[in-house]
Amino acid sequence: MGTEPAGRIVVVTGGSRNLGLAMSERFARDGATVVINGIVPGEAEHAARRLRAGGARAHGIDADVSRPEDVERMFQQVCEEFGGVDVLVNNAAVPLVGRVPFGELTIEDWDRSFAVNVRGAFLSARSAVASMDAGGAIINISSIGATKAHREAVAYDATKGAIEAFTRAIALDLAPRGIRVNAVAPGAIVNDRQLALPGERLAVESAPIPLGRSGDADEVASAVAFLASDEARYITGAVLAVDGGLSAQARQPDAELDLRWTHERKRAPR
Repeated sequence: MGTEPAGRIVVVTGGSRNLGLAMSERFARDGATVVINGIVPGEAEHAARRLRAGGARAHGIDADVSRPEDVERMFQQVCEEFGGVDVLVNNAAVPLVGRVPFGELTIEDWDRSFAVNVRGAFLSARSAVASMDAGGAIINISSIGATKAHREAVAYDATKGAIEAFTRAIALDLAPRGIRVNAVAPGAIVNDRQLALPGERLAVESAPIPLGRSGDADEVASAVAFLASDEARYITGAVLAVDGGLSAQARQPDAELDLRWTHERKRAPR
């Protein structure tokens, strides 16, 4: 299997929409053959058709990554049609929507989050590496929530913490085979909901971010493409934050100002 973009076979789980679609489009622009996975029947192939209409090599496969039989079928099909896998992007996840207080979190919601977000990454990686040669790469999609908790998102954040531990552990196991494993942790990324907000509200949501704005899907896709490339050939077991500096700060700007004002009051002569 090849390691340059034009010769690579790339599988993107959850690659038919949102961040996953941006990643699929980026790899296609780089000249890779992209296998797009989706869980909604027909959605992955619909996305693949759009890419093929632009001259890309793309193929869609419906599969629920939490189901071993689906994952085995998907990678068997990839191997039969393309000979193997060069890059796997574990992006499929139960998204961070509909915040639920911890006391109201159901066992079913907890189990479904781990089944898709963590078990799905394990099953996909296990199947992918069976046909992956030295020079292959796995990129797991984490979140700022792995290290900076969201309120009322216990299950989601717990799965992303698990993904980062999973990334480091399998990076060690696969290093002797020349397969690199890294993660990308997006922060606040512009979505359709944000685009519909008035400018003032969007400014308020972006205020805590050191770079002063939310990111976009293409910026996350660029980080994923870099970690999949030979430019990152000496990087493994790493987590790359794509969050405008959000995870680097101890306090949000207004909280920092409030703290400074409190200290100045204490120092002021009475």
